[in-house]
Amino acid sequence: MSKTIKKKENKQEKESSSSSKLKQRNIKKEDNDDNNNKKITTTTTTTTTKAPIKTTDKIKLNYPVFCCSSSTNVKSPYIVTGGGGGNSKTGVPNAITLLKWNLEGSSSSEFQLIDQMDTEDCIPYVTFNDSKNQIAYPVGTICHIVDYKNDKLEKVLQFDINKNIPSNAYHLAIKATSSSPSLNDVKSNEANTNNENESTTTTTPSSASASSTPSLCSTTLTSLSTEIKLIKFNKDGDRIIIVDDKNLIKVWSLPSLNFIKIISPQHSGEITDIDIHPASSHILTTSRDCSAKIINLLNGKIEFTLLHKQKPKLVFRGCKFTSDGLYCYTAQSIPKGKNSIGCTVLSKWNFTTGKEESFKEVDIYHNTCFALSSDNKTIVIVTADAKITAYNSETFKPLDKWEPHDFVVTGACFSPDNSTIFSSSADYNCKSHRIGFGSKSNSTKLIKALFILAIIVLILSLIFAQINK
Repeated sequence: MSKTIKKKENKQEKESSSSSKLKQRNIKKEDNDDNNNKKITTTTTTTTTKAPIKTTDKIKLNYPVFCCSSSTNVKSPYIVTGGGGGNSKTGVPNAITLLKWNLEGSSSSEFQLIDQMDTEDCIPYVTFNDSKNQIAYPVGTICHIVDYKNDKLEKVLQFDINKNIPSNAYHLAIKATSSSPSLNDVKSNEANTNNENESTTTTTPSSASASSTPSLCSTTLTSLSTEIKLIKFNKDGDRIIIVDDKNLIKVWSLPSLNFIKIISPQHSGEITDIDIHPASSHILTTSRDCSAKIINLLNGKIEFTLLHKQKPKLVFRGCKFTSDGLYCYTAQSIPKGKNSIGCTVLSKWNFTTGKEESFKEVDIYHNTCFALSSDNKTIVIVTADAKITAYNSETFKPLDKWEPHDFVVTGACFSPDNSTIFSSSADYNCKSHRIGFGSKSNSTKLIKALFILAIIVLILSLIFAQINK
């Protein structure tokens, strides 16, 4: 009996001890779980307290800025700038910089710095391929194409514009334009038309019977090593069009980089700007030879030569097709000189007829930059006095004028929502300005001038007070 009782007691003691150990293990496990939860919470808190990137309406880069461009895509609202100190050992870097518009709330005219990439030489020109999230820039004979996905600049393609071109491409270019009228033929036809008091149209269609001799013969073209002046992507992003320093237009397909053709626009002066029709069917060029040309991109023929008859010596310095492709705008100007009065004229042309539908002289200084908003409502020009002016595209009436920089303005472009202008300067600075909100620069200068004047008056009054004593 007593043995049975002892066995039961021993069994109970074992059970109680085992249960107490189990409780201790559970307590330790709960403590560990609590500690783990604390660690997770701490980690999560650390991750979510990342400081936001500051936006601004002005920024100073570490190189002189010679060009800028803005994407027209609201979902991918980026800006790119380019410039530098050149290939000499100046200590000033050569680079392109990626910035991003802030299109929300009260800071919609501001932007933020995203990334910067060093380049081989100073960058004179940059452009966007909106449909592919890409940027292109030239260095000598090489065209560089850069991705900007995930807020990072990454070089993906580069090619030499003088290589892998068929030897007959130059002959075909000359043959295609041989049936198009030269600029001298157009001016001669214009003079005859004026003498006969007939139509005053400033264009000549490609069906004219006159033929022209190209400025460069086909035998010399094949041996040329040309450098890049201008680059454009078409709307679909599957064509890249390059203007070289011999006034030849070269076309490649993307992303394969297959060479397509060469077009000779027959400008006798340097090509200053180029744009591509929204349907990728035509290109528009402006030149220092005081003309612009609408060229069929498919067959290479010049369809219209645009001349501003009222002031025929004006140099065409900018062009842009409207987003619907029905019209195009140009800016033509002449610098102020000893024997000439400077001016800038804006013109609107009908794409299907080539006629100048309206124009207006808008400034006494010549323009250095030209831009048209993606909604076709606003034109912006930069003039030689370092001022930027926005105009209504239908009436050419000024909407705003400001002076953002103390030095040469090297570029100006619209934000994707067309409300703001981004400008660059060789003084290393980039600034944004919301159209219609006056000039911050001018108001600041006025305040400084008044402050200095007040100090001068105070000093003079103290001097006179001492003299009178």
